[in-house]
Amino acid sequence: MKKFFLYILMIAASILLAGCAPMPECYDGVKKAKGLYEKLDSARVVMKDNETGKQLMDFRFFINKRDEMIFSFESLETGLAYSDGQQFFYKTVEQEGWSAITPGSEEYIYNIYNRKYRYPYARGGLFFLDGASVSSAGTVQDGGDTVVTYVYDSERLNENTAGNLDDVSAFSALTCIYRINPDGYITEFTEKGEVTDDNGSSRTVDITYFILEMNGINSIENPVDYVISE
Repeated sequence: MKKFFLYILMIAASILLAGCAPMPECYDGVKKAKGLYEKLDSARVVMKDNETGKQLMDFRFFINKRDEMIFSFESLETGLAYSDGQQFFYKTVEQEGWSAITPGSEEYIYNIYNRKYRYPYARGGLFFLDGASVSSAGTVQDGGDTVVTYVYDSERLNENTAGNLDDVSAFSALTCIYRINPDGYITEFTEKGEVTDDNGSSRTVDITYFILEMNGINSIENPVDYVISE
């Protein structure tokens, strides 16, 4: 693995397969919101397991004046990561100390991020969208927000996305809920369903991403005690 800390249940590919099928209601709004997310200078993403109520992940980033992405990542299952924009540090749950990916490392170019090459959780692909595979759609207004619910057809979804998603070989069911605020940004995104992983094991997915502090972060505490040898 050359990229570290991609959450194993993250359905992160952005599969926009329009084809000849008509797109579901509010498709353009969801697609636009994905694009707006990629223009943010900073944000915080919190992932919650809806079955247990546990917070699974906390990711924060901002882009500095040199267009470098500074970020911190904390996962309940995988560990910690931090980048100062020039070096990448990580510590798995099994490690006591930090490891570093520096300019001399083979993996360096894959793990240093900027405004154009964004960390996966800072990309629009965080919000799964495949309009051609939606079997039913619903939209409601809630406190000024637009809440869009897409129920996906698992057979069409498997035809369109097979082999394109991390650790997902097939879907048995998938429903996605997108909460879009009056400014057009997604503030909550829920994925609920059942998937089969690359090992043939079936698992339930029921997670929500909360998008917080949009364009409101201008510093991130450095948690690293790693010292690079001269």
